[in-house]
Amino acid sequence: MTIVPHPAAHRGGRRRPSADGLPSSHTVSIGRIPVPLGSGAAEGSGAPWQTNLPSCSPELLAATEAVVANARRAVFVSDPLLGPRLSQIGSLLASVVKRHGVLIELALKDCLERSGRYVVLRDVAMPITVTTQELVRTGTIDQLATTSMALTGPVAQTVKIDLIVIDRMLNRAFVAEVKRGGGKSEARKIHQVEWVLRCAQVQAIAFLGSMNFHVASARAVLIDLYGRAGYSPDLSVSGPAIDALFGVPVLHAVEAVTGLLAARLHADVPDLLELALASLEPLPGAPSP
Repeated sequence: MTIVPHPAAHRGGRRRPSADGLPSSHTVSIGRIPVPLGSGAAEGSGAPWQTNLPSCSPELLAATEAVVANARRAVFVSDPLLGPRLSQIGSLLASVVKRHGVLIELALKDCLERSGRYVVLRDVAMPITVTTQELVRTGTIDQLATTSMALTGPVAQTVKIDLIVIDRMLNRAFVAEVKRGGGKSEARKIHQVEWVLRCAQVQAIAFLGSMNFHVASARAVLIDLYGRAGYSPDLSVSGPAIDALFGVPVLHAVEAVTGLLAARLHADVPDLLELALASLEPLPGAPSP
């Protein structure tokens, strides 16, 4: 998640919040703040609902196949302690793990869209107003869950959201951040992500309305695939609960991508290790083998 300046912020700072900016039960006024769109925001509705789809699209599988090869071609800096060969292995492994997080997002988007039920926007820039921030600062979790704010008044910040998932069948939306969850995130990061998610949940109905996506409710979720990221229970969804959240077996796609990526990685690592071991020189004073 990144936070970037909003193009309306310099103008909004001289404007007073209107009465429409006060909390309401999903009664909003929209369209007054220019909305920067993410890479998926122009996508419309798809075909009717389908079942028994393959786990992944050819495009997603091709992207997965390319990860290890691209990581091997990447330029890396040799660490003085590790030397060039071990540095290459460390760089490759770190790159593949990072790219796995991106593939998880792409797998969720791919599977949900191909179900026909969902429209999925990825990497979306959402403006957060000053009034919304004040509400989140003072409101309770229960209050925030039933409150929607108008997209009016000064803009405090613009945030990038991993996925906005629009459920056409139930007329609702999920504002989602996606984490691998292999280990606990830093406390500062947890606080930042949770703050942004709660603000985005309150702002989401009006924001989506400005793009002509009209939903009755919005929920913020932290998709924690492996369940160890350490975020608040009211936001976190992990393991099989991810399938239950969407009513679509998305974990099959995630598992397929993960398995393919692991296979490609395991096929390449032995050769790299052999080269690394061959490049090692005995340390001064070390006993002979």
